[in-house]
Amino acid sequence: MAGTIFRLGEVQVFIAAEDHPPPHVHARHTAQGWIARFRFSFLSDVAALYRFKRRGRNPTLRALDDLEEAIVRALPACRAEWWATHGGRHGIGLVNRRIVTRPEANADGLLAKVPLEPDRGAVTIAAATYDPDTGRVTLALSDGHQLALTSGLHIEEAEEWHSR
Repeated sequence: MAGTIFRLGEVQVFIAAEDHPPPHVHARHTAQGWIARFRFSFLSDVAALYRFKRRGRNPTLRALDDLEEAIVRALPACRAEWWATHGGRHGIGLVNRRIVTRPEANADGLLAKVPLEPDRGAVTIAAATYDPDTGRVTLALSDGHQLALTSGLHIEEAEEWHSR
C-alpha cells in the first residue's frame, strides 16, 4: 500500500503500490470486510465504482455513493498520489487512447474529449504526464502536437461513468 489519501468514517481510501491502470483508488472497510475500487480521471472531475470484493458484509449503496462523492472532492490528492506511485511506470491511463478537441471559453481555450468511440478526426495520445503542483496534464499527440490541459475541465469517457 502506498499510503492513505483520506478516511471516511471507518473506510480507508488509498492507492496500492502494486496497482496498474486505469487510475483508481481502493476504499477498504476492514471491520465489515469489503474493499471497493473507484476509477477516476485526470481530465474530468469524475469517479465511479470500478470493482468490488467482499469477505463480510456488503456496503450500503449510500456508503458507496458517499465514497464516490468524497473521492471526487479529493481528486487532486488522488491524482497526485497516483502520479507519485505509478506515474513513471504506468502513467495516467491515456496513452494510445484517441482525443478530439474544439475551441471552448475556458482557462485552456479548448475542450478536449477522450471518447469511448472516437471519430475519424481523433488523434492518438502518444504520451501523457501530470504535474500535481499545477494540476495540469500534458499530452504528446501522434501528429506532433502537444496539449497542456487543466484537470477537471475536460472529458474522458469510460464505461464506469459513461452510463451515469
